[in-house]
Amino acid sequence: MEQQEWQYKNTHTILKEKAGSQGSKVYIESPDQGKHITYEQTYATCNRIANFLKEKGLKADSRVALIGENSIETLLIFLGVSNYGSIIGPINVEESKENVYRVLDIARPKIVFYDQKLTFDQERYQADLWIPYADFDIDSGQENELFHILKTYSPVFDSPLGTKDDVATLVFTSGTTAVPKGVASTREAFYYQPLDAVDRLKITEQDVILDYRAYSWNSPQILSILPSLYTGATLVFAKKFSRTRWPSWLKDNKVTVCVGVPAVFNMLLEQEVPLHKKDVPSLRFMTSSTAPLLVKNQLRFEERYGIPINQGAGSSETGWMGLNDPENRKLGSIGPPPRFKEVLILDEDNNELPNGQEGELVVRGKSLGLGYITPDGEIDRFPKDGFHTGDLGHKDSDGCVHITGRKKDIIIRGGVNISPMEITGWLMEHPAVQEAATIGVPDEVRGEEVASFIVLKEGEKADKEAIIEHCRKKIPDFKIPKTIHFLKEIPKTERAKLSKPGLLKIWEGKR
Repeated sequence: MEQQEWQYKNTHTILKEKAGSQGSKVYIESPDQGKHITYEQTYATCNRIANFLKEKGLKADSRVALIGENSIETLLIFLGVSNYGSIIGPINVEESKENVYRVLDIARPKIVFYDQKLTFDQERYQADLWIPYADFDIDSGQENELFHILKTYSPVFDSPLGTKDDVATLVFTSGTTAVPKGVASTREAFYYQPLDAVDRLKITEQDVILDYRAYSWNSPQILSILPSLYTGATLVFAKKFSRTRWPSWLKDNKVTVCVGVPAVFNMLLEQEVPLHKKDVPSLRFMTSSTAPLLVKNQLRFEERYGIPINQGAGSSETGWMGLNDPENRKLGSIGPPPRFKEVLILDEDNNELPNGQEGELVVRGKSLGLGYITPDGEIDRFPKDGFHTGDLGHKDSDGCVHITGRKKDIIIRGGVNISPMEITGWLMEHPAVQEAATIGVPDEVRGEEVASFIVLKEGEKADKEAIIEHCRKKIPDFKIPKTIHFLKEIPKTERAKLSKPGLLKIWEGKR
């Protein structure tokens, strides 16, 4: 297949082109709201938003915050700000109120758009404007509500601000007790990060992509929201994953690409639903990212549902680091680096390592993020030689990247390095284990000890002795968990990633 050439375009140009070529085709379908919006409607509304921001005097370096759940309206504002050329900073609606105020203090937006169903103490952060929003297609009649206000603004706009080197987005990573980190990305990265997915996953205007993850994450922005827009595909965008509604979402919308995360695959294995790929002939594959998916569970899911899973991995800082080709997958890997990214495997002295040797993943390229937002609102740029991810891994002979752990997660027991992923992977091989996790915990003698946490499959039984005996078949004694805790569920962050603070708290409570 001949490789397509992509030259940088701003959001306004893309919206204008797609309104012309796709017109009345549906861009966003909301199964929760029971409505949709077309490409030409999206362009017109985004232009009204741009004219509103222009009247308010916003510049290319002006920041705008957006707080709301997944909805057509939220995405219209997200794209509308980018269409104008100011900086959009989406904030996770599930963050604590205190973290929202802290994020606002760091981001320093001039305008805060928020879903009118939410309430905030506007004295805690004094923006130039706090503007609520409701339905884009129903006039609220409220004088201060955004879509009511926009009725008086022109749907014609043709003077976007900014260059490819200006900041486009501030995306805040998930936090626990600490304040989430803000990652700034340029307009060039905002353009090329989604194209990494378009290129590798072969997304076209014929595709219908289903996603249900929070729009404020970088991953849905670069896997579904923007790839759909850039290609003229249709995005089916739900508020949250629903196990019971998932089959009808796929069938009713003739979905071709469905986004997945390990927590969803594990749920569908534990609580099966009546669905098989033959029921959805349109479906090409599901993706898996956000957290590691064990090969064992991938194969179980594919056997049960007949749906192939395509793995990839990335981060808010880097965009995509690796993506498998759906037609040439390599199980256990995140695939080769995408088209607009270079991934190096470096040792402690920053020397590049040969294939097969483990080192830290360092990422560079024009789709890399720019840097972190500091507490005083400035941008601390990533090093020019690349972003050090903290991920450990290696490349195989085909150039595919295999992630083996995190540098900071390595357990140092008596001076010996132990990979939690290795132990967890073997625990998952036990027939009674549904889910497992391993962390390092403080130990007065050895510095750190190995602690594992296990969720058993429904109806299955196993005790600590059985698990330890299972471990002895594969791993040496010094790696065997000192403590094993049986849980009803593994604590996770709102992004379905393992919550190490949550596990440590459980361990401390059981000492």
